[in-house]
Amino acid sequence: MEIYTGGLSEVGAGGVHSPAQTLVSRPTLLQWITPHELEPLGDALARGRLPSDFLGKLKRLKDGDLAHHFIEQNCRLFAALLMATADGSFREGSPAERERLLRVLAYVRKDDDAIPDYRPEGFADDQREMRAASTELAGLIHAFKAWRLRHQVPVMWPGHGVSARRLRL
Repeated sequence: MEIYTGGLSEVGAGGVHSPAQTLVSRPTLLQWITPHELEPLGDALARGRLPSDFLGKLKRLKDGDLAHHFIEQNCRLFAALLMATADGSFREGSPAERERLLRVLAYVRKDDDAIPDYRPEGFADDQREMRAASTELAGLIHAFKAWRLRHQVPVMWPGHGVSARRLRL
C-alpha cells in the first residue's frame, strides 16, 4: 500500500479539496520499481531522450492492439512532459507528480513486472497503472497538452514565423 496525493480534486461533504490536501491510499504496482531503474530513466529524460530499449518496446506496443497503443501514446506523452520540465520550458507539476509519471514509465519499461509482459495478458497491469496515473494527474496532463499546443506545435509548422493576420484569407 502506498500513500500519495491524487492529481484530481475531489468533491466530498466538505466541498472541493485540492490535490495537495487529499491523501488517497491504494495498492500500487509501482513498488516493483527500484531506484536503480528510476535513475537512468530520469537521467535519459533529462537529456531529452528515451533509452533505446524503451523506444523499441514503445514501437512494439504501437504495432499492437488498442490497449497497447494506449500505453504507447501515454508513455510518449508522459516522457514529453518530463523532458519539458527537465529543460525548464514547462514549469507546472510538483516533484511528487513528476516522480509518479517517471515511476509509471519505469514500470512500463520493465518486462518482468507483476504480470510479465511476455504473457498473453502481460500488459494488463501496465495499462492499469497508466490509466490510474492519467486519471489522477489529469489536470497536469491537460495543462501540458495546452502548453504544448501553444509553444511546441506551432514551431513544427512550415512558415511558423508568419503572423496569424497574414494567414487569414
